Amino acid sequence: MKILLVYSLYGGKTLLKPLYTPEQINFGVSYIASLLETHGHKIRLVVLSSNLRQKSIDLMDMFINEFQPSVIGFSSVASEYPFIADIANYTKGHYPDIYMVIGGTHVSLNPDKAIESPFDAICIGEGEYPMLDLVSQLEDAIPPSGIANMWIKKGNCIEKNSMRPFLKDLDSIPFPNREMWFEWIEEKPEEICSVKGRTSLQTGNNYQGANQRKPGKKTEIAGVIRK
Repeated sequence: MKILLVYSLYGGKTLLKPLYTPEQINFGVSYIASLLETHGHKIRLVVLSSNLRQKSIDLMDMFINEFQPSVIGFSSVASEYPFIADIANYTKGHYPDIYMVIGGTHVSLNPDKAIESPFDAICIGEGEYPMLDLVSQLEDAIPPSGIANMWIKKGNCIEKNSMRPFLKDLDSIPFPNREMWFEWIEEKPEEICSVKGRTSLQTGNNYQGANQRKPGKKTEIAGVIRK
């Protein structure tokens, strides 16, 4: 299945090279992409500039028409959410058959507001395996249901699923896909960052849940070197 991942920021360097350095790579989105690819799905990434609304819409149109995704996964922090919701409204209006899901810290902390937007589902907390479960069900023509960490729209109802345990060992999932970001970065990558920042769709180390407090995740030094 083809999945288009959407990330945005304000004040990008240029429309097609909005990221200044590799330090702006979002590791949450990267881990989700790598897990989906490991299971045979095709991934594309588009990075939008929230200060360039119409040009961002044109870019979305170009990627959707070229890539023909079945699913679009959005990621958002609070400051970018109004823009992402606007882009999602446009997308749902022009491409109603594409399944749309969103995650990120803003969604995780404000799920009741996020579910009111045009998304078909929202992801609360970590997103790697919830996204894999969602895409697997859609690929099998099964209406998404029973996916932990997901709230799923079903007509006029909302299925609010329970939270799943946090991942304890980052080495249990594939290395993050950094390469998909390179076309969006002005500078060539020269450094390695091993932080899984979790500000995204979501695999949020920083998100601990309203009623949960868990220790940080771990990754072995050997794993960092391999990455």
